[in-house]
Amino acid sequence: MNENFSIRFDNTPEEIETAYKAFHTRYTLKKKLIYTVIYLIVVVLAVDLIIKDMTNPAGYVAGGLALGILVFNWIKPVIIRKKMMQGLSELGTDELYTMTLFDDRIEIETEITSADKETEVVAVSRLGVFPVEEGSEAAKEIAEHPELVQDETQIEKTIYRLAETEILMSDQRDLLLMFVNRSFIHAIPKRCLSDEEILAFKAYFEEKGLI
Repeated sequence: MNENFSIRFDNTPEEIETAYKAFHTRYTLKKKLIYTVIYLIVVVLAVDLIIKDMTNPAGYVAGGLALGILVFNWIKPVIIRKKMMQGLSELGTDELYTMTLFDDRIEIETEITSADKETEVVAVSRLGVFPVEEGSEAAKEIAEHPELVQDETQIEKTIYRLAETEILMSDQRDLLLMFVNRSFIHAIPKRCLSDEEILAFKAYFEEKGLI
């Protein structure tokens, strides 16, 4: 298949958190509201039971359990989001994405570089490994031939074949969101794209019926 076009982008922590909230709203909020109604009914029935017979422990147990589950049902996404953001912060990596849209698939290359890594250029000789001093002959040679320095960036590729993958695109105020198989989300910031790229990106998903 012929390649359509590629876009490159990164994500800020705020954009990742916004994407998570959007994912939660789309796929779990409706279920959570249904459970909320059910547990509220249980709480009301438990209160009614307590009013009728304050000595009956069943009302207190049922009401307490239902109320506890109800509260946890709403705070759980917040706890997960905070742990996720803390994990990303502790991981200390910068990720740059290249998304390429084909007629039959979407490919995403992820370039992962340690954000807090201090790079040290060294020279290897028969006597051992030594740091390259600024102004030395080795430093001059590396400056003239930067390809001598090994690139430690990791590149991972993900391929989504349209015939095998459930994909849905959503246009938000600052983000273009791509939901994958109801279990994953990619956030493409509009700040990283030109107006033409935004229009072409949306047109691709409209043509494929993925909006």
